[in-house]
Amino acid sequence: MAPVHPSPSPAPPFAPGGVAPARPARRWRTALLVCLLGALAACGRGGGAADTLRIDVLTDEAAARLVAESTGVGLTRADAAGRIVPGLARSWRVSDDGSFIVFRLREAEGADTQTLAGREVARALTTARAGADPLTRGLLAGVSGVFAPLDDVVEVRLSTPQPELLELLARPELAIRPRHRGRGMPPAMPGPFAPAEAAEPGTRRLVANPRFFDAANVGVGSVVLRTAAVAEAVRRFARGETDLVLGGFHAGVSEARVGAPREALVLERARATLFVAINRRRPPLDELAVREALTRVIDRAQIGRAIYGTDAAVPLHGLTPPGLSGYVPPPDPEWVGLAPAERLEEARQRLAEAGFDSMNRLRLRLAIGNSVEEERVATVLVAGWSALGAEVVVEKRSPRGHAAALSEGSFDLALASAEAAIDSPLPFLLGLRCSANAFGLCVEEADRVLASGWEAPTLAERMARLALAERLWQEDVATIPLIQPLRWALVSKRVRGFVPNAGGVHPLAAMRRAD
Repeated sequence: MAPVHPSPSPAPPFAPGGVAPARPARRWRTALLVCLLGALAACGRGGGAADTLRIDVLTDEAAARLVAESTGVGLTRADAAGRIVPGLARSWRVSDDGSFIVFRLREAEGADTQTLAGREVARALTTARAGADPLTRGLLAGVSGVFAPLDDVVEVRLSTPQPELLELLARPELAIRPRHRGRGMPPAMPGPFAPAEAAEPGTRRLVANPRFFDAANVGVGSVVLRTAAVAEAVRRFARGETDLVLGGFHAGVSEARVGAPREALVLERARATLFVAINRRRPPLDELAVREALTRVIDRAQIGRAIYGTDAAVPLHGLTPPGLSGYVPPPDPEWVGLAPAERLEEARQRLAEAGFDSMNRLRLRLAIGNSVEEERVATVLVAGWSALGAEVVVEKRSPRGHAAALSEGSFDLALASAEAAIDSPLPFLLGLRCSANAFGLCVEEADRVLASGWEAPTLAERMARLALAERLWQEDVATIPLIQPLRWALVSKRVRGFVPNAGGVHPLAAMRRAD
């Protein structure tokens, strides 16, 4: 595998062992230069209206994540287009066989003016591998060891090639947190922004951080972040009170289309899936024939049009979205090529095999959020299932209540979505394991195949094993795939640096505001 960011000189693998003595402290002239650069950058922005970026998001969770993304930094980071560029690692080399990555660290200071050291990076990554977040633990399962043979070098050893690790290391969950003298969670290494006191009630404020290693290239002096309901966010944007509204996959896009200038609405095809989760703990959804019948009669193209008013949302029949690098998903089921009438007839036969007919009707409950868009999706789903003779009750819940129901498994069928922070099928598959879901899904053979991917000798072999695991879940109708959703945003013509990308990565540091 070719190096991604070659170091100035070849970097062979290092053996585990003691850490070299700390490098000399940064010279005072360098520190002074950094301070002067930060001051000059602040002066250049002028402190006027163009120096503040105003953003509305729709949930407190989205706001918290944006703050986390902006106030910490990992070994890598993303640029405006979502491409991976150096972060705390100024460069790296990937071995030809993909079994290790060697990172060379830049000079940077953390809490208490502590100079970044390889041993602290190794400790932070090792801690993350055993951390509380199950998804992060699952994505790091192929990391077999992290070592710091020199104070400015960190080596990550891998059980199998994992090019997506470079993208994962840019996520806020893996921001480097050196040990510090205080209590509680150690603060992350300084990111492009730092939290500041908000002057407006109900807002969060971030200010450009002069201690960030690339402070001179942060585009705005401050960010004012507000959580707002969709209608309020759209009205504020239309009045010019905000520069950016970051929406989601579906909720609110209809109001954004109607209430904001047409040229401001940006739709980006997301690295995500919209699907119906199935609770197998509730009969008759534990019967394969019933699940097969339900998935065959859905007009997936109509779902995309109902939400977005466009055919850009790709219909899905698999568990992963198209376009993942190096991944060839299993083929669509054979019934996908049948005419709608033939699909319906086969689905009715499946229900008859399970004992359901006009005298014994299938009765189901479908849980959705309370957005207009989810109601439209429910209408399409109910139309298909009613053609089977099923009786469907739609249960609307608040976004928080719906998320809780999905987490607890308190539903029959539920509209859900999954999104990958990295260019990999893993985030879509890890949640299907027997131990990782609350709705009774368990295909033990798929679990075994998925786990064996961490032992694959090549990237191609690992991807083949992941595709086999997906096929096993697909054949068992683990979920009912619907579409690859679009992510929406409202972007003012004043904003520069917002680049649509599949990962939905839009670093605030890369944005500029020009009146």
